[in-house]
Amino acid sequence: MIAIDIREKLHEYIDTSDEKLLKLMLALAKEYNDDDDIEFSAEEIRLLDERHEKYLKGETTLHTWEEVKKAILDKGNR
Repeated sequence: MIAIDIREKLHEYIDTSDEKLLKLMLALAKEYNDDDDIEFSAEEIRLLDERHEKYLKGETTLHTWEEVKKAILDKGNR
């Protein structure tokens, strides 16, 4: 579906939807547009710094999405 078709379909929903759906769509649009405004607390920043230091020292490892997905799927198949 191309953008123009999506817009037309959304307009149909907007024109016929109830207040609850309109509020949900508005909240989704606001969240999508405001995601640059993420703020971290001092504690969250401290934890991120701590984890970064551990990574730099080789005390922890990172995993790719494929590795994580495989581990989850393998665990579910037991």
